[in-house]
Amino acid sequence: MNPLLEVQRLDTEADQIRHTREHLPTRAALEEARREQAEHQRRIEEIAVERLAVIERQRRLEGELGVLEERIAADERRLYSGEVAALRDLQALQDEIAGLRSRAGELEERILEAMETAEGLEARVDELKAAAAGVDARVAELEARLAAEEAELDAALAANRAERAERAAAVDPDLLADYERLRPGFGAATVVTFDRNCVGCPSSMPAVEADRVLHAAPGSVLHCEECGRIVLR
Repeated sequence: MNPLLEVQRLDTEADQIRHTREHLPTRAALEEARREQAEHQRRIEEIAVERLAVIERQRRLEGELGVLEERIAADERRLYSGEVAALRDLQALQDEIAGLRSRAGELEERILEAMETAEGLEARVDELKAAAAGVDARVAELEARLAAEEAELDAALAANRAERAERAAAVDPDLLADYERLRPGFGAATVVTFDRNCVGCPSSMPAVEADRVLHAAPGSVLHCEECGRIVLR
């Protein structure tokens, strides 16, 4: 085969290897697993912050309850100490104690609710951490698989580039430069063989142009006047 056609074949093969490497299914699976991993971490951190806020609220309520309990204890000491003798004052003190106990009961309910909420959030964090561990394992497995697949393709590309260098050495430097200039536009059909037509043209080669190429010496390298591709006679 003409060495320039070999160079073109190898360049096309290299493009295919790069495309395959970029679009490996394992890569897409890894990206999806990493998104899932990030989402788990986001939810864990979000719930942890929420749980911390609940615990802080619980502690604040416990502090308020402690203050109320101290006031209740102080009022009860006054009530039973005998220092309050007037019936009206005793009744007022009893009413105050009853009001404080009512508020304390409300605080206890709110504290219990906060404790239950915190426990539920902690359980949810544990569930997410367990799920995240599974995702982490999948990410690690996919990373290892992707690395192996990339290494295999990189080796294939290195072999391709070595062979390409060998084939390119047999091509006239000016012709090779011309090919490399045209290839970004024509890709795998930059160099075409002539068969009474330019197989790269979207339409038939004009008769005059076809006759010009037909009468060129076998092995000649020409350019198609219609599309600009390199035509091998």
